[in-house]
Amino acid sequence: MPETPEVDTQALEQWFDANAVFLVIIAALLLVLYAFSSRIVHAAVARALAAQKGQVEPGSPEAAELDKRAATLSGLVTALLRIVVVGIIVTLVIGFFGLWSLVAGLGLFLAALTLAGQSIVLDYLMGILIILEGQYFKGDVIAVGAVAGTVEDVGLRRTTVRSADGTVHSISNGEIRIVSNRTRVFAAAEVTIPGIREADFERVLGIMDDVGREVAQDPRFTASIIETPSVAFIGDPDDLGMTATMRGKVVAGERWTIATEIRRRLNRAFVDAGIVLNKRGVVPRERRGLEETPLYVPEAGDD
Repeated sequence: MPETPEVDTQALEQWFDANAVFLVIIAALLLVLYAFSSRIVHAAVARALAAQKGQVEPGSPEAAELDKRAATLSGLVTALLRIVVVGIIVTLVIGFFGLWSLVAGLGLFLAALTLAGQSIVLDYLMGILIILEGQYFKGDVIAVGAVAGTVEDVGLRRTTVRSADGTVHSISNGEIRIVSNRTRVFAAAEVTIPGIREADFERVLGIMDDVGREVAQDPRFTASIIETPSVAFIGDPDDLGMTATMRGKVVAGERWTIATEIRRRLNRAFVDAGIVLNKRGVVPRERRGLEETPLYVPEAGDD
């Protein structure tokens, strides 16, 4: 078995002594690079994505996607650059103080740590794949298993997600097998109306389409709506009545805002039109102003 070549520590120490001034300058430049790494990387990433950004319309979903990608890549590249800078500075310190005997022991320690921490290695490998494949970026709303929320940080080892109630979840990248991205470029704002009576069915459909057009024409929401919401699906009738679903393509991050506005306007429109939806546990009424009709009228002789 061939022997592992030994490092000539004496030659390394002589080389460091002969180039001490040059290495001190390098170390100073590295410290400056570390301090300003975030700004430098941000400018470099912005320049690298400038060509792609010039091909999309400002303010479009694609432009927003590029902004999220730039923020994610900036954070990741900054972290990697700082790790490299720290590694080089540590090497210089070892060389200046002649601590080469510690390197062999450190190498053995790292080898043992790698064998014992295979899950950690998997976390880093999955982190690299997540970034390269662009599965999600900072600012995306994702669901990983039972955890759902906004991505606050994408690291090589962990992804940080803040749920709607403010809870921060730290998820190991190695555990991420299936991830649902709810804010990739565009999404569907969807509203389902159950319990529609047969007599009101056509009127309800007309109101739903009218409300979809009103929201799409509202200056507050025009920029967020890609396709006007309208009735897209009619479900099979059940014990409550008919069910209709309206759907519209919107900017991904605005799907909940648009759906909420549609529900608010539909409720007001139904009240103004005197339309009452059947609800489970509530005795249905024929029309406003008419006497309520009971679901069951007991006959004589019934217990």
